[in-house]
Amino acid sequence: MRPRTSGYHLLSYYSSAALWNLCMGMVQVLLPLYANALGFSILKISSLIALPALAEIGVRFLGSAYSDRFGERRVLQACFWLMFVSGVVLVAAESYSLLFVAQTLANFSRSNFWIAIQSLGSQLPGANVGKRLGRLSACNYGGNLIGLSLGGVLAALVGYPKAFLLLSAAAFVCILLGLALPDVASKPGGRTVWAITRGIGQFLSYRPIWLIISVSYAAALPSSLTQSIYPVYFAQMQYGEQWIGAAISVRSLAPILMGLALGSMIAIKRQREIYAVGMAGLGISLICSGLAESLSLGALLIALLGASGAVMDLLYQVQASEWSQPRDRSVAMATAGLGWVVCPFSAPLIVGWLAEAHGFGIAFMASGVFFLLASLGTRLWHRLLAPAEELKA
Repeated sequence: MRPRTSGYHLLSYYSSAALWNLCMGMVQVLLPLYANALGFSILKISSLIALPALAEIGVRFLGSAYSDRFGERRVLQACFWLMFVSGVVLVAAESYSLLFVAQTLANFSRSNFWIAIQSLGSQLPGANVGKRLGRLSACNYGGNLIGLSLGGVLAALVGYPKAFLLLSAAAFVCILLGLALPDVASKPGGRTVWAITRGIGQFLSYRPIWLIISVSYAAALPSSLTQSIYPVYFAQMQYGEQWIGAAISVRSLAPILMGLALGSMIAIKRQREIYAVGMAGLGISLICSGLAESLSLGALLIALLGASGAVMDLLYQVQASEWSQPRDRSVAMATAGLGWVVCPFSAPLIVGWLAEAHGFGIAFMASGVFFLLASLGTRLWHRLLAPAEELKA
């Protein structure tokens, strides 16, 4: 198929990315609040977020293989349909099982969306890869910011069923936009999905990939906790849904500016410094969250959490792009982004269990100390792992 990257197709690309993230943002704030309104416990709400992430591992790698075999556009179109069906299920969901199904569908959409959209963006013509991915990051976080804010407002004004209905409508618009996504160079022929999937083992055999996976784990932390722990934390402080949605939404505010202004500064030569700063930012924001006694202070700390995660998000994308070829870019993104699967499963369960057993203060404190220690060990982690050149085949 002839590549097409006209302004119209690029507009569809960035618009569909922003709108899908709007849908995901609505899910992230509405689902835990709805589960809390139904009377579920903290641990049960956390399990709704965490357990569906287990199935993401296989779906993520299979989706990346399909992306490298048939192209990113087809995978993205499937992701838009999965989000639409998830929204339809949420309209009728009143039980744990239906909420679980809806969250699983949204997770399947998310796991493959990030791979395909980032892989496609890294192959578009124009500025350096960091700048291209920075623009995409700004659209992603911009849509997420609106979705998180809108979700809480809609829950307060029109109720959960109508909010879920509007979510479904937005996802359907994504489906329409997906028909005009840009094309890039065709994928090499003669390869089976299974042969491409086996390439994951080669990537996992490189020691530096595990450092990148730790970066993507850190990148996923703000999303994982702000769609599970933070809404319940603020709800137990007796704040309304609209205020909780607004506080959670600031997670995406700083990353929008960073994606536009700092994307070109994210480079392999600065990876050690970026790693240390990102991990430290996550640790400090978590520790201080346990000490916060107001929603406004909590929102500022969530902004810091989001900014730190955004830095790590751009770093792992640049690393995966620099250390792979276009023919296997999606598989490289899937492997490097394995932390985006592990974190949504582990972080809500661990922090949720700590919060249930010892309170939110201890839960946030313990989590923050972990990431501060990761930051302090930056030089050691980079010295233990193989040099970056090992990945350049």
